[in-house]
Amino acid sequence: MSTKKRIWVSDRIKELGKKKKDLAETLGLPHTRISDIISGNRALKLTEVKGFADFMEMSFEEVLSRFSMKDADVEPSYEGLVGEERDMVALYRGLSESGKQKFQLLADEMIKKESD
Repeated sequence: MSTKKRIWVSDRIKELGKKKKDLAETLGLPHTRISDIISGNRALKLTEVKGFADFMEMSFEEVLSRFSMKDADVEPSYEGLVGEERDMVALYRGLSESGKQKFQLLADEMIKKESD
């Protein structure tokens, strides 16, 4: 993750009056994993995007977009993503708006089933 993005994530958490440990609890991850995600040493998994988006008070689409870009105003980069995650982001980015909405509904259903 670029330095700009890393700073943005940390700033957003502070702006919301939250802490990294709150994000860790939301995602069910150790605090160190959140630091790894923010520093770019670990990719945000597709199953974690919804929880991350809710915590950051952002749309699913905005999170996917931000994590697939080096900086907000440049071409996409899949640096930090692995195999299947890279393919899913590329697929998502190519969908129409209604396709993106359907994708989010499907992802929400998958996450709900995993938590049951």
